[in-house]
Amino acid sequence: MLIKKKMINGISFDAAKDGQLVGTVSAVILKSKGSGQFEVKTEEFQATGGSVFNVGSIVDSMLPGTIEASKTHVLIIGEDLAKRGIMSPLEFFYRYPKGYLASNVLISKGLASEVLSFETTENSPAAYSIKQMVDGSVGKTIVPKQNLFTLWSQITDPGVDAVLPMIHKMGNKALAVDSIALFNGTKFTGASLSRDESTILLLLMDKLNKHAFMDIPLKQSSEESEPKEQTANMITFETRKVKRSFKVSVSKNTQEIVCSLKVDLYGAISSYPSNMGRKIDREQLNQEIAAILNKQAAEVASKLQKANCDALGIGRKLRVNHSNLWNNINWKNKYKDVQLKPSIQVHITSTGVIQ
Repeated sequence: MLIKKKMINGISFDAAKDGQLVGTVSAVILKSKGSGQFEVKTEEFQATGGSVFNVGSIVDSMLPGTIEASKTHVLIIGEDLAKRGIMSPLEFFYRYPKGYLASNVLISKGLASEVLSFETTENSPAAYSIKQMVDGSVGKTIVPKQNLFTLWSQITDPGVDAVLPMIHKMGNKALAVDSIALFNGTKFTGASLSRDESTILLLLMDKLNKHAFMDIPLKQSSEESEPKEQTANMITFETRKVKRSFKVSVSKNTQEIVCSLKVDLYGAISSYPSNMGRKIDREQLNQEIAAILNKQAAEVASKLQKANCDALGIGRKLRVNHSNLWNNINWKNKYKDVQLKPSIQVHITSTGVIQ
């Protein structure tokens, strides 16, 4: 019966000494009040063991009834443990027949247990709040839509590397899901992308969700040298549509690998407070925004290669179209030498009510 089960809605794992791991679970406790009504409470339980199954057995002995982990909404892995590799803590969930493959997987800055046990201002458990934060960030194209099912196809493919959402505490006030962790194979590289860089990467990957808002600082023109109000010359561009051209070529003479990535962004101006009362020159703005985004895209490409994270799937393209070269190289060593050339073009299709 439902009242005899202990529903697990969130799990976190952190690194411990001697290769062990610390597991923390957030359990939903249902207490019958009669007449078909239940009182819902949440409790956190923690245990240390050599494997996830071992930790689960210890936690099971702490709880009355049986553990039910088939509706675990979030799996959070601490950054120190992720640097060891994420296959060990996730292996059990792939083998378990009742594993919930739609569970969101996140990397935490600091201890994952502190994130899972964070006290939210709402009455809902932290795991539910974290899931809602992830859904919100995914919808705004800040972090990728990543769960156990999609993650498996990436960490088992030698031609592409995974990127996972990162969560961190903002002091003792709130949690934030606003960055991306870069992986090399199954291991977290320790490198991450900021909020703005994360959106750029997802657009380069053609992973636009509902929309993507980008705050872009523009240079002050001579006409705006003495603005009426003291405001920053910032524009917010909302991307609503993406067209991408992704080509990987190999030089016959030098065997040099060149990746040409061209992205066209179509969208609207959501905010441009410093330009109130002036007519917008769309072509000029297109060029100014594109110049800044191209600079950011080049920085993102550089970070990917320094971290040896092939998030764009260049290796997958190479394996399909240049199989002979793929079979005769060590891709992890060769990836850093790839000439990665991202190019972004901006097309303003709307300026809102104000011209």
